[in-house]
Amino acid sequence: MADMEAPVGVLNLYATPTDLKRRLGITDTTHDVVLWHLLDVASRVVDGYCNRNFYVSTESKRYDVRERLAVHVDDLIEITELAEDHDRDGAYEKTRGLTDMILYPLDSDPTSQHGVPHRVIRIKSRRSGACFPLGRAAVKVTGRWGYRSHTVSLDGYTDDSGTSVTKASRSIKVDDARHMLAGQTIFVDDEQMFIRSVGASVVTVERGINGTVAAEHLDGSLLKALQFPAEVVESTLLTAVDRWRRRDGVARSDDVAAGASRSIYDPSNDVQQLLGPYRRLSI
Repeated sequence: MADMEAPVGVLNLYATPTDLKRRLGITDTTHDVVLWHLLDVASRVVDGYCNRNFYVSTESKRYDVRERLAVHVDDLIEITELAEDHDRDGAYEKTRGLTDMILYPLDSDPTSQHGVPHRVIRIKSRRSGACFPLGRAAVKVTGRWGYRSHTVSLDGYTDDSGTSVTKASRSIKVDDARHMLAGQTIFVDDEQMFIRSVGASVVTVERGINGTVAAEHLDGSLLKALQFPAEVVESTLLTAVDRWRRRDGVARSDDVAAGASRSIYDPSNDVQQLLGPYRRLSI
């Protein structure tokens, strides 16, 4: 079931057009642009309902510090650097050693299949001078963010007769594309890519997404897909299917009106039940 190339601007989908077309019984490409956008909207609806995102971003974030021994942060997968502003001049002049900190919950394991994110950074030592500086935007945390970062092998490798994948290449030759689908977020080494379309032995991708850097990759590099929680995938598909049916007038007018005033259109309550364990309450 071939899909059209993803429209510009569509990224970080939690389900693929192939999955959605199977659910809807669609076998042609006539409505592909609409389906891409439905999945884009549905993925962001899931993010908004859960008050968190399930894709992985690499970036720096600043936080107010109210406790000398702990900083409460967004969903955190791993830290690469923590810098501190002790004199409140907006410059982060001190970098804290990673071994001085410990992430909580201790058993989060956010790179495993059933892991959850870290939410608190604590200082190991209580010795004088070891504390975080108090104040607004007192620390800057650089790392990987999101609910979890679990990847699975796609059983495919870059394959260009010994030639490396260049930083600028958007078409990547692979030895086996059977498990690759347009709409997947993949990793090649540390770089994230978004698959825009899949051919017999070539995938067209958006390079260096979500704060990662487009890099050169050796021929024979493994392609891995980011695996989202099953409940998130199913909720994305259900939301997209409902929106497709509302487009065709299948839903009753009073259901549509009721859905318009709610944070998520879910007349069967299935989506809210699926996403309940993943929902983070706003403070």
